[in-house]
Amino acid sequence: MSVTAHPSGPGARDVADDPRWDEIIGIVAKETSIERALLVPSASIEALGIPSLDMVQTVFELESHFDIEIPVLADKAGAEFATVGDLVAHVLAALDRARLPHASAA
Repeated sequence: MSVTAHPSGPGARDVADDPRWDEIIGIVAKETSIERALLVPSASIEALGIPSLDMVQTVFELESHFDIEIPVLADKAGAEFATVGDLVAHVLAALDRARLPHASAA
């Protein structure tokens, strides 16, 4: 059974089926020192025990690696990602936005 990051939200998709999933999860695993096998879309960031500082560093590394900006709420410092799927969905959205021709003009 597959799990979506936002099963009831608009544009919900199975993030683990995206071809970029492995690369994103590889970075998350490296930055958080969490085994890849545990990094499934439905896994709670809190339950995995990932500290907020590690989430911030992970977001920075993802931005640097993919040359994108991942919108986060300044006062949440990455805590707006409840699950691994939420984080990956945000990265995928940022990657998709970066591919748009008008993205750099905004």
